[in-house]
Amino acid sequence: MTTAPPRQTARFARRRGEILDVASNLINLHGTRGMTLTAVAQALGLDTSSVTYYFKRKDLLAAACLERTLVWLRDSAVAAAPLPDARARVRAFLHDQFERHRQQRDPRVPRLALLSDMRALDAEIRGPLDDLYAEMAQLVRGFFTAGETPERSPRAAIAAAVLIHNVHWMPAWLPHYLERDLDRAEARLFDILDRGLGARGDWPIDVAPLDPPGGGEAQTRFLHAATNLINREGYIGASVEKIAAELGVSTGSFYHHLENKDDLVVACFDRSHALLDAAQRRADALHPDGGERLAIMVSSLVALQFAGESPLLRMSAYQALPVDLRERMLQRTDQVTRHIAGTIADGIADRSIRAVDPEIAGHALIAALDAAASLRRWAEPLELTDAVGQFADVLRSGIFRP
Repeated sequence: MTTAPPRQTARFARRRGEILDVASNLINLHGTRGMTLTAVAQALGLDTSSVTYYFKRKDLLAAACLERTLVWLRDSAVAAAPLPDARARVRAFLHDQFERHRQQRDPRVPRLALLSDMRALDAEIRGPLDDLYAEMAQLVRGFFTAGETPERSPRAAIAAAVLIHNVHWMPAWLPHYLERDLDRAEARLFDILDRGLGARGDWPIDVAPLDPPGGGEAQTRFLHAATNLINREGYIGASVEKIAAELGVSTGSFYHHLENKDDLVVACFDRSHALLDAAQRRADALHPDGGERLAIMVSSLVALQFAGESPLLRMSAYQALPVDLRERMLQRTDQVTRHIAGTIADGIADRSIRAVDPEIAGHALIAALDAAASLRRWAEPLELTDAVGQFADVLRSGIFRP
């Protein structure tokens, strides 16, 4: 997949590492499509042929960058796995993530690429990366299972997904914190994962379908198909031709609704934000209690993730957008997160939610909602209220409760 030519001299290894560092940084800034062999060569003061000596094609270079990140994540999970209990394992794994973010604020430290665009790679190239990811995820599930299979320990599967997706979402919000505040942010995120949010009683569960945002039937079908395809194959893999084929329409129909694929991703984000807003409005209308409002919002959205015609657009999709559009979408997501944080603050005030950091808890819930989509297959055989209730209980009482 990403094997280098055989001459592994120290100079060769050093230059290859420099190429990976620059390419990873470009992936983080502009997504996989914005990382080109020419841009990497220019950043290093080389000609393109010097880069192709190490990586014949752009997709091989992207895969090597992602492989380096996945190996780091897997090794972090391997190091945490032998610790004596689940809390110690999670604490060590989470601490590694915060340390990595701290270190990568130093421009001299090698970059690790974000994994957001992994689905954009061809299946043949992505296969070994998927295997690495699955190995890491299995190790993280093992933090909680004490040797049991996920089928015998469904709570462990939920806990692992929530933890992993929180790790993936951290790069979206940690840059807003000063370096001296990272230790405090780490402690507060661990506390939220450890003890959950609920201060009293079970949370109410509402799985009634959310009213879809405005738009005609044809556009709604288009957005369902596009969201499912982008979630499955990433921005680059979700071609206009594939979306049209899934719907049995011509590509001309696509351009009747939207001018280009960036507009399509923005429209899918708009749909997701409208659904988030609909869940919040439902909760605000039903309950004055902050904790119950949060529970209704969360359960409505988890039900959508488990059983809706299409789930919310994965938050990782923002990375593939051009920088200006990406900032707009992140700003919208930040507004949603702040509303969630406000609901949590209300719950703390009325004692229906225990005292936590509202802003970090808001980000933890956004990540958890993303995680719910990855458990869709697990939820399918269960009665929807039961599946949503099990997931919500992890958020209410924490990831470690037996």
